[in-house]
Amino acid sequence: MAGRLVTIARFDLAGQAHIARNALDAAGIKAVITDEAIVAMDWLLSNAVGGIKVQVLEEDADRALAVLEQALGSDEPDEPVDEEALAAEAEAAGAEEQDELPTPKTLLAPELPAPPVASPTSIERPPRSREDYARSLLFIAWIGLAFPPVWFVALYFFFNAAFGSGPLSPRGRYNLLVGSLVVCPGAVLAWMLCAGFSGAFG
Repeated sequence: MAGRLVTIARFDLAGQAHIARNALDAAGIKAVITDEAIVAMDWLLSNAVGGIKVQVLEEDADRALAVLEQALGSDEPDEPVDEEALAAEAEAAGAEEQDELPTPKTLLAPELPAPPVASPTSIERPPRSREDYARSLLFIAWIGLAFPPVWFVALYFFFNAAFGSGPLSPRGRYNLLVGSLVVCPGAVLAWMLCAGFSGAFG
């Protein structure tokens, strides 16, 4: 099939892949390098992606292998290239990699500037609504039954839920009513205990 890319060489270093591509370009064979950016970001990923690949069109694969053997030398000079194994590898690689040759426009695309990163001090939390205060009031009021000093915190939530700005849903009004019924007697009791202690020591 015309236009299908096959991998003819794999390298661990980008410089080796570029030397191979330059040799192919000099011989008039179009070649591309893939997975260079991934390996450049983290060289430990080289084994995971199969190294930096040099790919050519399927119909140029035999001629490209001959050019690379002549330019770079063969790793195993005594052993001839098995054409059937090469064809099987080309078919397997072609099934996985059906990319077209990238155009120079995509190869030379300009880098986009990185978006500005907001500093942690510039991130603002939205103000809490009356609904949030009413929900917190109900929760803290029940905790106050076991630990009465927490009722002073519950009073803070009560005043914000009762007199804060914004609407209050029926569920929020329910939370406010039940929370105030639980917290108000306890707050009065805690205030009386504090007044009794201050009178005893004053």
